[in-house]
Amino acid sequence: MGSFEKGDRGARILKIQTLLQGNPRGLTTGEIARRTGVNPRTTYRDIKALEAMNVPVYEEAGRIAIDPNYFIAPVKFTLREAMALLMGVRLMSRHSDEADPDVADAFTKLAAVLPTPVAEYVHATVRQMAARPPNPVYSRVLQTVALGWAGRKVVRIWYPSVDQAVKPRLIEPYFLEPSLIGHSSYVVARDRGLGEMRTFKLERITRAEPMTETYAIPADFDINSYLSGAWGI
Repeated sequence: MGSFEKGDRGARILKIQTLLQGNPRGLTTGEIARRTGVNPRTTYRDIKALEAMNVPVYEEAGRIAIDPNYFIAPVKFTLREAMALLMGVRLMSRHSDEADPDVADAFTKLAAVLPTPVAEYVHATVRQMAARPPNPVYSRVLQTVALGWAGRKVVRIWYPSVDQAVKPRLIEPYFLEPSLIGHSSYVVARDRGLGEMRTFKLERITRAEPMTETYAIPADFDINSYLSGAWGI
């Protein structure tokens, strides 16, 4: 197995992510170290760097793994489908004045399957987004809530109440929805403490943690019907 020089840390971290993606049950730190040609202490630092990049890494029974909901299966698009996706994501990118690394990554992957003239346009869009100020708190919150929604896992959020005191809440995410009003995004969720549906503005969530408890969305829940009424923001 090939090894990496000290200056190849970025490539080594990408290799670790690829290894973990291909081994859903996880790998030990020693196994990762052997496969990347470095010592376990360096591997430990690389894993911490991967976590800092908002990749949901966790350790269980001595094995390092990535939340399986983080990846989706490869999808092949026709040119017309890719263009439709491009227009939709670009519209979403104009929804915020802040940098969103996930949107930028999605654009970069999309560019890889598009004809060169169109890909150049996509890369220009990525450069434009990269110039915006980052918001790491929002990025972490969005990813945690999205993973909870995809995996039907309860999420603990810290959210300001009517008196502006930030308090923890346990929520069951039902849907994520952007809004033209205020260029904001929301999570429609069941508040476990209240036993009622609520709509939370993602930008107001100061912290989010994934929980182990699972939940089920009622089969008769219709997001379009819910959103057609007044939002309990």
